[in-house]
Amino acid sequence: MERKDIPNKGVLIGKAIGIIGGLREGLDLENQAESVGELDNLYTYMMKRLAEANIKTDPKILDEVADLLRTVKDGWDAIAAPGPQF
Repeated sequence: MERKDIPNKGVLIGKAIGIIGGLREGLDLENQAESVGELDNLYTYMMKRLAEANIKTDPKILDEVADLLRTVKDGWDAIAAPGPQF
């Protein structure tokens, strides 16, 4: 956004929306766990915010979504099964 590359901005934001959409599709919504519903809501929120960032050309929104994704990644990393101990 800061480089004013408007066409590429839309492509890259579209890719980010696609990635988050893929994460959302991977959720087991049949599982009634509260955390699954919360993740679904969070992924939906992030996709909406990315669309808003694209329309408004607002890098602060991109920063917000990046921070949320980092938090989600940290959570997944924390529950990942540890590798073999040698």
